[in-house]
Formats: sequence, C-alpha cells, structure tokens
Amino acid sequence: MSETPSEPPQVELRGAWIHSPTGVADWGWDKTVKTLSDNGFNALFANLSWTVTSDYPSQVSVPVKKNADGSIRDCLQECLDACQKYGVQLHVWVVVCNMGEHTPEKIRATYREAKRTQVDAEGKASDYLAPQLYENQKLLQDVLKELVTKYAVDGVHLDYIRYPFGKYDCSEQARTDFEASLGRSVENWPEEILPKGALRGEYRQWCRDNITAMLRGAREAVKAVNPKIQLSVAVYGHWPSAKESVAQDAEAWVDEGLVDFLCPMNYSGKPQEASSWLQQQQAIIQGRVPIYSGLANYMCEDIEALKKEIQDTRVLGADGFICFQYKGIFAEEWLALLGEELTHESAVAPVAYGQPRPDFQWNGGGKRPIPWLLFWEESDYKMLECRITFTDKMKLPMQGLHVWLLRDGKHCDAPFHYQWEERTLVLKFRPETGGYYRWRLTVPDDGVFFSPTKYID
Repeated sequence: MSETPSEPPQVELRGAWIHSPTGVADWGWDKTVKTLSDNGFNALFANLSWTVTSDYPSQVSVPVKKNADGSIRDCLQECLDACQKYGVQLHVWVVVCNMGEHTPEKIRATYREAKRTQVDAEGKASDYLAPQLYENQKLLQDVLKELVTKYAVDGVHLDYIRYPFGKYDCSEQARTDFEASLGRSVENWPEEILPKGALRGEYRQWCRDNITAMLRGAREAVKAVNPKIQLSVAVYGHWPSAKESVAQDAEAWVDEGLVDFLCPMNYSGKPQEASSWLQQQQAIIQGRVPIYSGLANYMCEDIEALKKEIQDTRVLGADGFICFQYKGIFAEEWLALLGEELTHESAVAPVAYGQPRPDFQWNGGGKRPIPWLLFWEESDYKMLECRITFTDKMKLPMQGLHVWLLRDGKHCDAPFHYQWEERTLVLKFRPETGGYYRWRLTVPDDGVFFSPTKYID
C-alpha cells in the first residue's frame, strides 16, 4: 500500500438537474454547461426523454423539438457536445411512467385510448403508463437501447419510475394481472386494494414488484449495449413511506444490484430535515452504492440554506449532491456564489462503484472510561477498526493502493495502522475527536471506493 498523500484529490459529484431541453433560458447548451463547469460542478442531469417522446431524432419515441426549418432538432447531441467540451458528465434524465405536459395531448390520448395507462378509483384514465404491461416495459427498453447506442453519454437517469400518489391503478387490466399473481379473484374491486382494504398489503407488494421488474429490464437494456454506462434512479427521500405511497423500494434495488447509484430527492428548505433523510438512507445502504443527495434549491429561503445543505452532505459522507433545478436565480446568481465558496476547488465526479466491490465492516469506537491516573492519555476514544475484504475478482496484491481517512468530509491526518489478513485489509486508528469517519480507497483498475460512514459521538 502506497504512502498516504497529505490531501486526497477531491472526489465528489456536483450536479444539477435541468428540465429544459435547450439549456438555461436563452443561454443555449454551450453557455449553460460552461457556466456549470466554471463554478466547479461536474455533472448534468438533463431531461431529454419522456419515454414516449424525445428531444432528439428517434425511431422509437416521438421527437417533439423542431428546428426553424421544420427538421427534427437534436437537443441531446447539442448538450453532449457541450458536456464533452467542458468535461462535465452527462446523465440523460428519462421520465419513465409520467407522460406529463411535455408530451402533446394527442399522444397522451393515444396511450389512454389504447388502455396503456393507469386508472383511478373513479375510472378516470391517467397520463401514467401502467408499469406491468409488457408493451410499456418493452417501449422503455427500446428507448434506452437506442439512446445509449447512438450517444456516448455517461449515464441514464430514470425518474418517475413509480406509481402516482392516490388511488391507482384500478383499471380492469390491473385487476386481471393482480388476480393472476394472487391466484384467485378479487370480489370487491377496487375497494379491497385501496387504503384500508383487505388486500392492500398484497396489492402494494405487487405494485413494487412491477416497478422493480421495469427497472430490471431497463438495466439489462442499457448494460447489454455498454456495461460502463451508469444507471441511476431519482427516488423519494423518505424510503419507508415511499414503499407504500409510490411503490418504490430502493433498498431492494440495491440488494439486487439494479442501480449504479441513487439520487434521493431530499427536498426540503430545512437543512436539518434534508440531513435527517440522508442519514436514514445511508444507514440502509451502508455504502454499497454511491448516494448523491438531491437538494431543492427552489425550496431554500436563501442561498445560506442551500450552502448548509451542501455542507451537510459532505459532513455526513454522501458521495455528492445534485441541485434541483438549474434555472432562475440558481443559474443567474447562486451558482456563481457557490463557485466562490463551496465549489471553487475542482472535483472529479466519481464513476459508480459497480461490481465487484470490497466489503466494509466497522468494529469498536466510542468513548472509553479513563481512570484519573491516565488523564494524560492522548485520546478519550476506543480503538476503531475497519475490515475491508476484497472479492476474489479483485486482484491482489494491489500495487498503488491508496487509502485516506476522512472526518466530517475532510482529510483527517490521524495516524493509522494497517495489516493484511489474506484478502482482508485491517485499518485501525484511535479517533482524536468525535465526528463522521469514513475511509476512501483508490484501487488500481477497479476504481474509488468509500466505506460506510461511522459516527463517533
């Protein structure tokens, strides 16, 4: 293992979501991406696909953006050119189930009439695609295959891969499919599958299984074309309630290896609330995939609140952050102010962990009782150990392996000891003070890995 540098190179994804297919206001993509890059941001999540429609030439979905001469405009290529020019990662933001206002009403009506959308308890068809239908799953897969085949993007970012709030899906097709999975008929439809209904639990699990199957197919489609393209999902911030309300089970997705990273929408103008959600997410994920905390700049009362939310992501050990969204005052004023203070030093947007990945296990730590005769001891804390076990697929010995200790998101120069036990690297140190501790490893040929965050009171 090589010597630890005095300061690790900054590894942090600093991103922004943007709905506009042509960039900020009248800036165009070149100025939009340059401004982002000039202020220390390194990733853009640009909404250029709504599954049934696209903002680029497509043989699968319906292109909706036109040039002045009536030809199809390739907004994706314009955005990609600018991102490659300024060294910014491009993750194409794909809205999955929600056709939304971006989709012309004529197209939405076609899907409703074809009974490919969800229906509410009153029998009204929505603009949300039914995720269990083969034709809708196949459409998403074909869209993604075409997208990653034609464009050298860094990632595909899925949004609205969920059920809508409310009493959905109560269509006759949903009834038929649910009954098939249940193995018997449902006598009182939809009453039995609505909140407080006798079959509510079984029904919501069926809904979660539908969303997971849709995600599974999407991942297979992307990775079949290029395994290096990162697949991510925007998920609700409060995961326990999201399993019921919108049928998203982020923990199950990580367990199955369906995502390269997650972008929880920790949307709150109150930094304490956003940080609380992030801590819950990290406790569940335990560093198995990167978490880039989604921050709602539009909900922040002022830039100081946004700064606090960004600082908290670093202290708590998130792998990065994404601001929603890139327009208005954030684009015209706040971005430059962040660039002067919080993002002025350049950072490399990490590549998602992928597989294989070492296993991290923390042991020990916390305060220790110290007899009065030993009051001169340097630390009041117990020895803290982290055992890092590398899989058989990772090469050993590792020449050029770098290890850094981080506290509250910054390099910590506390001395540490290390030793090898076959394929396990054991790292030990005694904390000098409380805080959020984390190990960062640079592994030759395999990438950058972070341990789960360990809090010492």
